[in-house]
Amino acid sequence: MAEIVVLGNFVVDIIGKPIDRLPERGRLSLIDTLETHVGGNGPNTAGALAKLGADVAVLGRVGDDLYGRFLVEQLRAWGADASRVAWDPEAATGVTLVAVDSTGERSFIHHFGANARFSPADLNWDTLKGVRHLHLASYFILPGWDGAPAAALLAEARRRGVSTSLDVCWDREGRWMDALAPCLPHVDYLLPSEEEAQALTGCSAPEEMTRVLQARGSRTVVIKQGERGCYYAGDDGRRHMPAFHVPVRETTGAGDCFIAGFLHARLQGWETHRALRFANACGARSVQAVGGATGMESAAAIERWALQQTTGARE
Repeated sequence: MAEIVVLGNFVVDIIGKPIDRLPERGRLSLIDTLETHVGGNGPNTAGALAKLGADVAVLGRVGDDLYGRFLVEQLRAWGADASRVAWDPEAATGVTLVAVDSTGERSFIHHFGANARFSPADLNWDTLKGVRHLHLASYFILPGWDGAPAAALLAEARRRGVSTSLDVCWDREGRWMDALAPCLPHVDYLLPSEEEAQALTGCSAPEEMTRVLQARGSRTVVIKQGERGCYYAGDDGRRHMPAFHVPVRETTGAGDCFIAGFLHARLQGWETHRALRFANACGARSVQAVGGATGMESAAAIERWALQQTTGARE
């Protein structure tokens, strides 16, 4: 079995750019780019890890359709193990329409598809022997895993000596901490965006956010801050790591690539400063291409790229 298992939603992203506003009803507008890409936190994170050179498997649920085959085939081409993905004969593969505006910011229209039927019944612990790390990539948008099922998954992983990490998505139902709290005592690395951390904690400063989340049980918290970099709080202290300043084409999946970089670095035993800088570099490479993992390369190539940069490289 792979060293890292990523569990998350499977989505095909249909990305249009630039879309600053919708046309009037019945009218037509033209855009520069309309592309189909691998999407969803599960495939994005697993694909990025595979490109970095990690031994990774991904778990999720897709429809037995063209989009499902596209996702699985692309993951295999990148080097990820997709053999345990569940095929659903009754539900379509999830799809997200991604409207990217002139600044690179995104709005999403999402159809759950088969993700709504992904549940603990799709997981077989007997096939996960040898795994070192489990990453739950799509909290709040996998209905079959919310709350107690996710907490049980993470607790069982810990019982088996497997380290854990968790990434949340925006909670459209507004449950936030009430739904996430059961999971936090079983999380080694919590990796929310700054907006998500604010919604979870009610705090406005990263220092306060991380204190609340650690008090709830998470051992380490890394807050993704986009163009400002990231904020880290762990046993070895607290620090901000500035981002690399790069031209932005599109930001979909950049957070997943950041997480892939951080997890890869930690599992390689890298110290915190190097791991955070590398994670920021992965995010920076992602935003320079359309599609989450499109711009990812081997870990060595991304480290070489980062060494050539100045902004964010040594602070």
